[in-house]
Amino acid sequence: MSNKTLSVFIDESGDFGPYDIRAPFYIISMVYHNQSSDISQNIKSFNTHLLNIGYKHHAIHTAPLPIPN
Repeated sequence: MSNKTLSVFIDESGDFGPYDIRAPFYIISMVYHNQSSDISQNIKSFNTHLLNIGYKHHAIHTAPLPIPN
């Protein structure tokens, strides 16, 4: 049997502290990606969109997570 790999990205944004109008929300985002599916075109489109809106400094943090058979 071949190993399957699932990439997982979890990020948070905001503050647990007292309400602040500059950061009114606390957000957790989760992205799961089956490595057998090519998402290179999606990443290219995402990068192009960020450049088009003037956001040049960004990073996508990922790491593979082996899935037991």
